[in-house]
Amino acid sequence: MFCLVSGMGYVLNDWVDKKNDCHHFNKKNRPFASGALQGRHGLILSIALLVIILLILSIARPAPLFLFYLAAYAGLTLVYSLYLKQVVILEIFAVASGFVLRVLAGGAVGHVVISNWLFLTVFFIAMMISIAKRLNELKELGEKDAVLHRESQAGYSLNYLNSMLWACGSITLVVYSLYAVEHGRMVMYSVIPATYGIFRFIYLTDQGKGSDPIKTLFSDRQLLLTTLIFLFFLAFAIY
Repeated sequence: MFCLVSGMGYVLNDWVDKKNDCHHFNKKNRPFASGALQGRHGLILSIALLVIILLILSIARPAPLFLFYLAAYAGLTLVYSLYLKQVVILEIFAVASGFVLRVLAGGAVGHVVISNWLFLTVFFIAMMISIAKRLNELKELGEKDAVLHRESQAGYSLNYLNSMLWACGSITLVVYSLYAVEHGRMVMYSVIPATYGIFRFIYLTDQGKGSDPIKTLFSDRQLLLTTLIFLFFLAFAIY
C-alpha cells in the first residue's frame, strides 16, 4: 500500500517537474518531460492507484498507526512537490523525512519498535544521499542548467554541499556506532564496513558518480561488497 501511495507521489512530482526535467540529460526522457504522456494520463493513473488503495484499505484494515504514517507521507509528498522542493535546505530535510516515515510505517505494520538510533541513522543517511544527488547535479549540469532543473540549486554551492555531505556522513557514523554499542555482540563489527561504505560513497560522489545511489551501489564492486558484508554482520547478529 505504501508503494502505491509513493507511486501517486512520483506521478505528481514528475508532472510538476516536467519543464524542469527538460534541462537534465537523463530526466528529459521521463514520460511527462518527453511528451510521451500527457496530464490526463497521469490523472487516470493516479485515480486508478487511489481506487486500488481504497480497496486494500477496506479489505486489509491496517493498524491506525500505519495509516497515520501513510497519511503523513502522502501529505509531505504533496507539499514537497508543490512548494518545499523550491526551498533551500528545507527540501533536503523533506526528502530525508520521507525515508524516515517509510521506516516508521514498516515498524507499525510489523509491530516493531523503531529505536531512536535507527531513526537518526536513517534520517542522516537519507540526508547524505540527497545532498550527494544535488552535489552531482551541480557538477554535471553546471550552475545555470542546475538552477533551471532544480530551483533550490540557486542557494547551494559546491563547497557548501561538500561540507553538508561530510557532516551528515560523520553524524551517520557516530549515531550508528552508538546503536551498535548498545546492541553489542556481532553488531559492533558492522561499524567497520559501515564506515568504509560511507567513505567510499563520499569518494564516488566526489568523482561525480553519486547522482543515483542505486546505480552507484550496483556499479561499484567495492561499495556493493562492503554493503553485503555489512548486511551479513547484521543478519548474523539478528538470526
